[in-house]
Amino acid sequence: MGRHDGGEDFDPRGQPLAFGSLASDEGDVRGFVRRFLPGAAGALKRGASCRYDRTPDEDFLIDRVPGLPVWYATGFSGHGFKFAPALGRHLAAWISGEDRSPLLAPFARRNPGLSALAKASAPRESPKHNT
Repeated sequence: MGRHDGGEDFDPRGQPLAFGSLASDEGDVRGFVRRFLPGAAGALKRGASCRYDRTPDEDFLIDRVPGLPVWYATGFSGHGFKFAPALGRHLAAWISGEDRSPLLAPFARRNPGLSALAKASAPRESPKHNT
């Protein structure tokens, strides 16, 4: 069982808070278990905090470094797995020399709709708590 939400922001050069540092780490999940799975409301066996890679607007960031043969795709934590096959196909075609698919355009760093993201120095990381 796990909790999937924004978590606590942290400096990605350091470590997120250890699981159990916040009362909500176990408390939120325990409340859900008591309500919906009362037979499973025993002692916690293990807990962990996971790093998530997400952008300020929670959308993907897929682009190329101007003038360099370097592409990047980030910000997929939480929901990116659902889109990985389709985005991977388009990204692989672009890296292999095809024109960038118009379907990737909304995720470009230079997209005016991502102006707040363009000002950010790097994607934020947040721990996600799992029990």
